[in-house]
Amino acid sequence: MSTHSRLRRVLAAVGALAVGLLGACSSSNDSKETSDGLTTVKVAVSSKIAYYLPYLMEPYWKEFEKQGIAIEMEYGSAPDMLVLLTTGRVDVLVTGPSANILNAAADGADLKFVAPGAVEAEESPNGWYVSTAALAGRTYSPELLKGQTLASSSGVAGPPLLTLSQELAKANLTLADVTIRPLSSSDGLIAIENGAVFAGTVSAPNTAKIAESGAGTFIARSAPIGWPSVGVFFGPNLLNDRPEVGERFVTALLNIYRTYLQGDFMKGKWADEFAEVLEVDVNLVTESVSPTYPTTLTFPENYFEAYEAAWRQIPDVLTYGEDRSVAANMIDTRFADYANAHAS
Repeated sequence: MSTHSRLRRVLAAVGALAVGLLGACSSSNDSKETSDGLTTVKVAVSSKIAYYLPYLMEPYWKEFEKQGIAIEMEYGSAPDMLVLLTTGRVDVLVTGPSANILNAAADGADLKFVAPGAVEAEESPNGWYVSTAALAGRTYSPELLKGQTLASSSGVAGPPLLTLSQELAKANLTLADVTIRPLSSSDGLIAIENGAVFAGTVSAPNTAKIAESGAGTFIARSAPIGWPSVGVFFGPNLLNDRPEVGERFVTALLNIYRTYLQGDFMKGKWADEFAEVLEVDVNLVTESVSPTYPTTLTFPENYFEAYEAAWRQIPDVLTYGEDRSVAANMIDTRFADYANAHAS
């Protein structure tokens, strides 16, 4: 079986499982209240990284509690958490855009993008790096990417492929002209260092390592300037069953953005607490570039359309036909509109 055929089966399985389970069971996360009368909202994330500080810092900031919400954190891979979201076993998924999300929506899963998250600063070092070893003394130009193998921690279905497609377009190339190899962040860094791949994605703190060693050269951001790297997705529980809870959730989120996450906040008074919840050394926190958080919730124009177009460049990443698009229906502005009107 070809690599593309196996990929198609895997991606299709994610969407099919999400939708199939919808019919197999009713929501197992019916409205629950704590002893304090708070409504429990389950929030799924992949790990403890800075993008998820608005939720990890709830024990200190208590902005969700002020809105009558007690959040419970769930950790797991984005594809696994996507299934939990669409089957009602978690209420919220905070993640970046992915082909898996579009495939699930195409298969009928009930999920929507309802609020933007962090936007990487213009000077952010996160993104694509070309291997110094692989260049072997040559000067980089986009034409050199043709036929090369590149590493991505999110594989062929992840958001960094959009900016890679834009870099390739400078040489009239597409994503079909390269091979994307899924590698973890640590393994990808090693592969770049020894020239096992021509280029790959690197994120902090590994960006500091590659800058110090000179093993790679930055060639493209991980997301377009001004576009959120992650966002908030609601499933059926908050979209349909408890939209009023969803409104309060996004209102709390906007209050957090406005109150705690403006300016160079990573070096601010909460640095020690950030380090505690992220389970890292405080120096790693204070040396990080602070992302930008919006004070008014808006959505980039053609956000999902751009990602959909990029993923279409690789055969079988999207499991629905080219004559169909789900991108235009992925955003639900109800909750952002409510928060913009009611946040403090």
